Amino acid sequence: MNAHPLHPPLGTRSPLDSTDIGERLRIGFITHLDQHADLASIYRENIRLAQELERQGYDSVWIATRHFGSGWSTLPTPYSFLGALATNTERIGLGTAVLPLIFDDAVRAAEELAVIDHLSGQRLLVGLGKGVPSDSYHVFEAYHPDRDRAFEQKVDTLHWALEGSRVEGGSASIYPAAPALEGRLFHGSSNLETIRYAARRGDAFILERFGNGPERHPDERRNFQRRQADSVLEYRRIFAETWGAARTPWVVTSRTAYPGETTELALAEAAGRAAHWNAYAAQLGRVNPEHSPADQLLSDNFVWGDPATLAADLLDDPTVPLSDELVLGIHPTLHTIDETVEKARILIDEVVPLLREGWARRRAELLAGVAGLGAERVLS
Repeated sequence: MNAHPLHPPLGTRSPLDSTDIGERLRIGFITHLDQHADLASIYRENIRLAQELERQGYDSVWIATRHFGSGWSTLPTPYSFLGALATNTERIGLGTAVLPLIFDDAVRAAEELAVIDHLSGQRLLVGLGKGVPSDSYHVFEAYHPDRDRAFEQKVDTLHWALEGSRVEGGSASIYPAAPALEGRLFHGSSNLETIRYAARRGDAFILERFGNGPERHPDERRNFQRRQADSVLEYRRIFAETWGAARTPWVVTSRTAYPGETTELALAEAAGRAAHWNAYAAQLGRVNPEHSPADQLLSDNFVWGDPATLAADLLDDPTVPLSDELVLGIHPTLHTIDETVEKARILIDEVVPLLREGWARRRAELLAGVAGLGAERVLS
């Protein structure tokens, strides 16, 4: 079992010298709660998964939140499940990947999140987003088709409410306040303007694991990674210009990493376990069914291999060394919770030590290069 000490998830409002963010690679694990069709069992089993991840030494567990069962994810709203996690775990950070805020009343969301953050002992990590594309979002009364503008407005309101601000024209204030949670709000987006907004706002930033449109092709995987790395560099540049040493930037990157005894066995197992997903993705035009199983997985930026191969592949992705936290997962493969727990153990015990060693060295090189040469030459 991994025995490194767990640190409290201090947020971006903390001064640079009062947090360990950026000093070591934090490791999370994501679940999409998509293991089978028995909802009652899925919810209970994923509480146990979070408990096992905590015992294994993970810094955080992240839960996918999607409406309409998109991608077979079974959690349309995270609040009740986060409450259950808060009372059934003690140390691990609890993350949303991501809460689609544009469909919610931002003040009500602040009330829910504040309660959960107090209940969990300030362990909540709130990934915020605009929702996976759908033609049915008009069913939500709070939805506005200008998703980018609506998102920024709701994030501003969320910050205001978490401060416990007084209601204009009324005598009440928002309760309970949770100002510390403002340092643990993450903007999840591939939109560069949204990323810049997160930096100016002083919020954290979370990156998706796969590309969009033409990026979903095995030959475009490297360009997708470079595009994401460029986004991180832009976020860090604007964050530093805006906040200096007053706040700490916090970048989270999500990646699928499938471990096996050998690289060949890992591919064979992953291809079989992900076949249901690739067939579904092919219907949506996101995967080419004519491609080999390996190329179909690469289209999703899905990597596999023995621990050394996995670590080397992840470290070759320039986004990873530029990130402060790496959230690993084995989605979209179908596994029982016990199988997922075992894959998570292999990742934290055998892959992560190699990752952390290489991350520290490669990160120093990239950040020093950015300061002296500029992002284009560093990533060329």
